[in-house]
Amino acid sequence: MLRTIAISSVLLPGLVAAQVAGAQSGQTSPPSYPSPWMEGGNGWDDAYAKAQAFVSQLSLLEKVNLTTGVGWEGEQCVGNTGSIPRLNFRGFCMQDSPLGVRFADLVSAFPAGINTAATWSRTLFNARGNAMGSEHRGKGVDVQLGPVSGPLGRVPEGGRNWEGFSPDPVLTGIAMAETIKGIQGAGVIACAKHYILNEQEHFRDKSSTSEASSSNMDDTTMHETYLWPFADAVKAGVGSVMCSYNQINNSYGCQNSYTLNHILKNELDFQGFVMSDWAAQHAGVASALAGLDMTMPGDQGFDSNTSYWGGNLTASILNGTIPQWRLDDMAVRIMSAYFKVGRDSARIPVNFDSWTTNTTGYLHALDPTRDVQVVNQHVNVQDDHAKLIRQIGQRSTVLLKNTNGALPLHMPGSVAVIGEDAHSNPGGPNNCSDRGCDIGTLAMGWGSGTANFPYLVAPVDALRAQAATDNSRFANYSNNYDLKSAQMTAANASVAIVFVNSDSGEGYITVDGNA
Repeated sequence: MLRTIAISSVLLPGLVAAQVAGAQSGQTSPPSYPSPWMEGGNGWDDAYAKAQAFVSQLSLLEKVNLTTGVGWEGEQCVGNTGSIPRLNFRGFCMQDSPLGVRFADLVSAFPAGINTAATWSRTLFNARGNAMGSEHRGKGVDVQLGPVSGPLGRVPEGGRNWEGFSPDPVLTGIAMAETIKGIQGAGVIACAKHYILNEQEHFRDKSSTSEASSSNMDDTTMHETYLWPFADAVKAGVGSVMCSYNQINNSYGCQNSYTLNHILKNELDFQGFVMSDWAAQHAGVASALAGLDMTMPGDQGFDSNTSYWGGNLTASILNGTIPQWRLDDMAVRIMSAYFKVGRDSARIPVNFDSWTTNTTGYLHALDPTRDVQVVNQHVNVQDDHAKLIRQIGQRSTVLLKNTNGALPLHMPGSVAVIGEDAHSNPGGPNNCSDRGCDIGTLAMGWGSGTANFPYLVAPVDALRAQAATDNSRFANYSNNYDLKSAQMTAANASVAIVFVNSDSGEGYITVDGNA
């Protein structure tokens, strides 16, 4: 009797949130001003006092430096703020991703958020966060750009659902909180993203010809479903929150005073800082007054050499358009997060470069006018994290149905492994930039939420080795489109194990016609 076992690597949750966003085209987001001052409390008192003392030393320009990125490819990390040379204070280093250190070597590729959530284990949520935080710390990163609760997963084809945890806001909230505790326990600032209602990749951002899509939502659904995990993140003491590309009720996420000032900083009493998603800032004064504290990567468009803040923020303070206290609050919030996680004692120099894998290169990739120097020290930060990764992989496997006792297998006479997803990418696991393809076995989606694999074991290799141990005849077939041959291969075996996957990712990459 032929037993067929289907194994699926799915990076698209098949559930939809119980409450669905409305689509009222005329819905608006009410204004809420002024932006609330940080006041300390709830575990922030010591960090707040240290931040006040630090910021009180700064000039206007130095405060602006803390808030404004130096531009895409301006320094070694994907995001970098200006420095304060007078105090020997290096600018902040922000680095993807929610599953590992992006654009770096000798790092781990941790299981995706959706896999981790499937373990239902607070212990593993926390351990994964702590391991990721320690790897970022070891590379000199100040802020890990994760974890993810936006998208929550309203639409299975949304694109980036796999970066987050679950469409269940309670499960996601617990996973967010434990991950944040783990990351920040390792001495790195966590960044809860993408706030809020960032539920699709199509039309997510403003273009030269059209505005970004607007997620229109009633206040009750916003609070009971989509805000819930961010509330848990704030309760866990998260140091930063990233505002999203999309509009919320027809107001851009990074200049929406209702979601930033009223909900996040007032209702939730968030004490950390709000940073923009990369090029998600669309105005200078409006975003500052609405509660944005840091602009990333700093330029209006990648490599544009123009900024809504920087010199423009300085001018707005001097001419009174933006009050001085708002800039002071930005700087204090940023430095409070720094002190809260102990960056003043855990910080080391950045020892990798996002823009080249070579040992030597230009310190400023966009402006290679200086001498070549060492930019990658190739520091191995993996420790023994492979054991944790394997444990999460085991615990996140879901058995949907075991018909007629097909499992467990016990030394079957013959085994057939069917499907491309069981096999390796012929070019290697990192062959496609930012994992922008679906070739071979699938272990993460595509986009900025990725990291390079140090290795990736294909299921066919492990099954072939086990079959040899069991003296089982072994056959495999990887062509997904020659179903007749696949059927023949399966028919000649006592057990057929069929591998399939469903991939998705971020909108700047198109894979097999899917943006």
